Amino acid sequence: MNFLDRRTKKDFMNEAIYWLTRPWVVVFAITFLLTPCSKIAEALDSGADFLNIGVGARPSAMGSAFTAVSNDANSIYYNPAGLAAMQKREVSFMHADWVLGEKYDFAAMAIPFGKVSAGISAAKMDHGEIQGRSSNRSSLGGFEARDSVFSIALAQTVGNASSIGLGLKYLTSSIADYSASAFAFDAGFLHKIDGMPVSVGIAVQNMGKGLKFINRRDSLPLSVKFGAAARVFKSVNLAVDFKRLINEKENSFSIGTEYNLLGNMFLRGGYNAKILNAHDASENLSGISGGVGFNLSNLQIDYAFSPFGDIDTTKKLSLSMKF
Repeated sequence: MNFLDRRTKKDFMNEAIYWLTRPWVVVFAITFLLTPCSKIAEALDSGADFLNIGVGARPSAMGSAFTAVSNDANSIYYNPAGLAAMQKREVSFMHADWVLGEKYDFAAMAIPFGKVSAGISAAKMDHGEIQGRSSNRSSLGGFEARDSVFSIALAQTVGNASSIGLGLKYLTSSIADYSASAFAFDAGFLHKIDGMPVSVGIAVQNMGKGLKFINRRDSLPLSVKFGAAARVFKSVNLAVDFKRLINEKENSFSIGTEYNLLGNMFLRGGYNAKILNAHDASENLSGISGGVGFNLSNLQIDYAFSPFGDIDTTKKLSLSMKF
């Protein structure tokens, strides 16, 4: 008998109603709902699109369905509340070969202090050299473009089964001789359901004014995410996410699974509907991701890949160490 049979639907509904009416959740929801629409949707398109690129080979292999997953330094990016479950200090590094020769690097460190955990991270997207063109298509030579984000996050347990988290980001973007910077905030909530190996989470990401180049300001990719994660069998983890991109007025759905094979090897797979829709490529595996992981004592090595339409296949390699 699996865990889904252990509790009645009535028990589950009572648990859900209890936590949906908790002060933290109510305040979190009201704050979002009362945000002026003019501030939420001040632009149809967002700048700093690299913030939508998932970090970490483990989450990426699972379709980036990581809002309700905890005890991982990657929580700094996906849901800062997940840091509260950290039992050991952790450092994590990722390198990704992105599309069209772009390179994406990420580093994070998380440290628990009892009921409070802290994390810092840095990410850089190197777009390489871009060939400039004038209005009549004549060459203007090459120029470089880069995006970076530096983050700090704090998380704290609330009661025996919940946690909240806040994150602050500093963004920089440069194109040729022009540059822009901005601050942004993340907030998250995570709850583990009593008596069941299930957790639910919510995160609001990239709240801020946006990046301004010369006289144009591009809003950040403000998003709201809802997620759930469960251990459906002894060695299988399942996670699902629903994400709403506010400015783009788009929804995405992702699902991921992780199978613990032989105790120290992990097989992962995922699906992200946003990637599929973005490339309209249902026939060439867009949106599907996969990967493997190896645990060597406190050292974790993870690899992920994801076809990116007809353009390329992205590859990510992560190295994490707990101490």
